[in-house]
Amino acid sequence: MNRYIRPALTLLLAAPMLTSCLEDTFPTGYAIQDQVDKADKTFLVNSIPAYLNNYSTSYNYDIGVMGFNIWRDASTADMPIYDNSYDYFSYMASGITLGSQWALASNIWQRYYSLVQKTNLVMQAVDVEANPQDAEAAGMACAYRANAYMEMAQWYEYKMTGLAGLDDQAKAAGIMGLTVPIVTENTSEAEARHNPRAPFYTMYRFILTDLNNGERYCYGKAEPQSKSSAGLGVIYGLQARFWLLMGTRFQLHPEDFDTVVAHEDDSDIPYDKFGVASAKACFEKAAAYARKAINTGYSPLSETQWFDPKAGFNSVNNAWMWADIITTDDGLATSMVWQSWVSFMCPEATYGIACSSYNGYRMIDNRLFDQISDSDWRKSTWISPDDVADENSFNTKYARGTVLNFDEWSKYKAYCGFKYHPANGSNSVSTVGNAVSIPMMRVEEMYLIEAEAIGRAQGEGAGRAALESFVNTYRYKDGSYRSTGAGIEGFIDDVFTQKRIELWGEGLIMWDYRRLEKAIIKGYPGTNFPKLYQVNSLPNYVAPWTTLSIPESEHNYNESCILNPDPSIGEFYQVWTEE
Repeated sequence: MNRYIRPALTLLLAAPMLTSCLEDTFPTGYAIQDQVDKADKTFLVNSIPAYLNNYSTSYNYDIGVMGFNIWRDASTADMPIYDNSYDYFSYMASGITLGSQWALASNIWQRYYSLVQKTNLVMQAVDVEANPQDAEAAGMACAYRANAYMEMAQWYEYKMTGLAGLDDQAKAAGIMGLTVPIVTENTSEAEARHNPRAPFYTMYRFILTDLNNGERYCYGKAEPQSKSSAGLGVIYGLQARFWLLMGTRFQLHPEDFDTVVAHEDDSDIPYDKFGVASAKACFEKAAAYARKAINTGYSPLSETQWFDPKAGFNSVNNAWMWADIITTDDGLATSMVWQSWVSFMCPEATYGIACSSYNGYRMIDNRLFDQISDSDWRKSTWISPDDVADENSFNTKYARGTVLNFDEWSKYKAYCGFKYHPANGSNSVSTVGNAVSIPMMRVEEMYLIEAEAIGRAQGEGAGRAALESFVNTYRYKDGSYRSTGAGIEGFIDDVFTQKRIELWGEGLIMWDYRRLEKAIIKGYPGTNFPKLYQVNSLPNYVAPWTTLSIPESEHNYNESCILNPDPSIGEFYQVWTEE
């Protein structure tokens, strides 16, 4: 592992720019208004989604922002790897040192704040009041910025782990309830050098303000033609995620709701107020926004679309609301081969580490797989242990979902996932196969948010009806699905299970593990996680390795930014051993 510390230039807003052209436009990193006025607004707007694909060859795991999807799913109990010899995402998967001095800490921090920088430049350049035609650009910038901060707020805020050594450190440092520093288009360099981590109630009001503004800017506008843009549907979807997160937090921790109420009228918080009277009101908002997102014009993937070996989970479609799009002109396709999304996530790509030559392919947790009914057509996304190297099973169940022939497919073991495919099924030419699209938001997530929110706000009966309707209409072949978990908590577990199946590999389920305070269990009898990855967290707490470290170099630049404790394996918890 490389302990080289990359300078944290985020709060200085001097992170590497998208292209040399943009570097020439803003050579200092700080964009003064005159420079912004001279820039092309279309170029600035396009630089936001383009930055998702900015990468570095310095670190094998750095494939841009979409690499965060793999980091997050690998840290959960859902996505083991068969052979970890070539696993470049092992740090979070194994829970080893994730401290502030490691390059990974700087890489993730820098990527996020560089993305925020792109949105801030757009917000500096637009003036919706004077130029109404700027509204869509402003709305898109608000969506991307709100999403970046919502992810950072969740990933960096220290949550109780149940491990006294860690939790006591966090309390002593005074970081409980703190998220990350807020940097906007109006933040000066002097302010950035003394910019403390925002309390959760301030950060989430800032995010809500961006979402409310984005909704206002995009209202009445047609959905963007490009799925890498963000229009009203995406704003609605982000609002649904936001209010589900807030409702769960306030329900699990009423003291946090009391804190929000206590600070609702603070004169030094210049952001929209929550304006809710209870956790239930948050869930009502989550359900309403999820339905608005659905009604924007999206529909769930069909079975045929899901298993399409040339277009399945690599091309935008009617279900995808938001996506990262890698074109054949992007460096991730033209210059990168094995260091790519396809290499890490698509077993069919012969040039990738997930192929049978290297066996670095991703699997589904075997206990989760056992919860998938044979009536659920999604089940054959992963190889059943009963079907390994069986030609009849290949012909009847799996051939439709892969460009591999039987001899090639038979080299893969149980639970291997074939959800993602190289572009156009091109599994031998990286310049073609690596040019994929990656979903950031799908309408199916909105159905599941709606079901949970309805259950929490209206009662489990209404929630179960919504969940069963979605699964039986769109995912079961015979309409036999029933939500049978005991009580409201059992119902929420049923929704969680459906999310784990539906969103496998999409980098979203870790937010639910943290939101619901679910234990991450990788060590158990019969586990299919590699030995070094068999670490378990405690029930009703947040897994310590899912809280990111803020880079030490950031603190050196901005002394007001207090660091998180280092959740090193060995010091606070051990690899599971079977007794």
